[in-house]
Amino acid sequence: MDGQTIVELRLKAIRESFGYTQSDIAKILGVNRSLISIWEQGYANIALRQLIKLCYIYKVPMDYILGLSKKINKNIKYKFKEEIDLKYIGIKVKEIRKSVGYTQEKFAKKLDTKRSSISYYEIGKMMMSTADLKQICEVFGYSADYIVGNTLECLKYKVKNKIKTKEIREMINN
Repeated sequence: MDGQTIVELRLKAIRESFGYTQSDIAKILGVNRSLISIWEQGYANIALRQLIKLCYIYKVPMDYILGLSKKINKNIKYKFKEEIDLKYIGIKVKEIRKSVGYTQEKFAKKLDTKRSSISYYEIGKMMMSTADLKQICEVFGYSADYIVGNTLECLKYKVKNKIKTKEIREMINN
């Protein structure tokens, strides 16, 4: 895998399966070709805004690209969004937080982020990073496609238990 994650491998594989060059996708997204290369090599995370556009172009679930699902489930009805809707995402983030009974503070701590970020996400005032979206999905088991509005079905996945750096240090020091 040469240090690439599932996201980078799938971005490249999907692009190639459609017969697009990096230049083709760059033109469609209005970015430099080198940025596409950087995403596919894993040197930078793809912005959520761009990932949503790619899912729309390819008609491929975000859950698949992010590695939340191993294959594309053809039984799910998708209505891929062309643009990001921060207010909609905020509603879903708040819905998830409340479903687990967390305050913004506890939710933020679980995600290893700031409470103010959660607050801004929930009111649609701040763009969420792809990494934060994936973290929410992995920690709480929700579908990225559900959160961004690509499907109305509340898809759930098995929660991935990750050990935080802080916890590793504590285990080593004990």
